[in-house]
Amino acid sequence: MLFYIVIITAATYLLLAGTLYFMQHRMVFYPTKEIFATPLNFEIPFEDIYLETADGVKINAWFIPADNAEYTVLFCHGNGGCLAHRVETIDLYHKLGVNFFILDYRGYGLSSGKPSENGLYLDTEAAWQFLVNAKRIPPDRIVLIGRSLGGAAAARLAAKKQPHRLICESSFVSIPETGSDRYPYFPVKLLCRYSFPTGDFLKQVKCPVLIIQSRDDQVVRFSHGRRLFALANEPKTFLELTGAHDECYFDCRDQYTAAVKRFICAPAE
Repeated sequence: MLFYIVIITAATYLLLAGTLYFMQHRMVFYPTKEIFATPLNFEIPFEDIYLETADGVKINAWFIPADNAEYTVLFCHGNGGCLAHRVETIDLYHKLGVNFFILDYRGYGLSSGKPSENGLYLDTEAAWQFLVNAKRIPPDRIVLIGRSLGGAAAARLAAKKQPHRLICESSFVSIPETGSDRYPYFPVKLLCRYSFPTGDFLKQVKCPVLIIQSRDDQVVRFSHGRRLFALANEPKTFLELTGAHDECYFDCRDQYTAAVKRFICAPAE
């Protein structure tokens, strides 16, 4: 009887481990397609743009200009939803008086293709090139913001380019690290097929960095924010919020917007 219990337990464990390995794509990427809202819901004019990436994928993006804006935000959203889920964030930043540019990664919203780690990096590089080349915005006037999964893309771009500032919000050190938090009884680091090493990218960033994390985050542990802050080069700032993973920016709206505006507009070190 003990032998059969061991066999059944081992088979169940291997089955679950196999599920973790082969179903990772659905665990990492949660795209939706329907554009059920736009900035016009907040009476904000915007440009609906299509970009072509280096590997020929067409991605959808929105550019929201602001009057007399000194800086432009390139926003890399998280792993779920699409542009329509970010209209409240767009309204928030529009009120800060900055231009705002946000893209849907391949496979999200109206963007073609299928989500992938390397594809996401190519998508954000195309967005950067659009701002610099088509919009003629100097790199030192661009602020990169990455939320959750987008933190890895924004940090990578900041390491390769020379932006004005980098903000990582609710981001993790890496996919294997956060996966180990969720599934401590499995060898996640051996099973993981995605990396998104935000921490490694941060080590290479030379511009000022703001790390934002909530103690109440139920998706990415608060410790990831503290570790990212430790890995970042000076000058760096840490902002602690309260509230859930997706709601903390709005639960702490006044604190969040004041800190972001102060950080973006601070004179160069």
